Amino acid sequence: MCRHQINIAWDGTLYDCDFNLAANLPISNNVPHHIRQFDKESLSKRKIVTADHCFGCNAGHGSSCGGALV
Repeated sequence: MCRHQINIAWDGTLYDCDFNLAANLPISNNVPHHIRQFDKESLSKRKIVTADHCFGCNAGHGSSCGGALV
């Protein structure tokens, strides 16, 4: 999910995935954080914010993700 999609909160803040949205972990600092500044090029090259909950997706058993982060 985080490699091919982004999540957008009610206020326009961008997140790498729905789990990061729930944990209030917005996308990395080197790209725009709000939908108003959406930039496909910079978002496609961003570093994905990860935390312990990412191990579920990394193992292929997460929400809708089936791949690894590397």
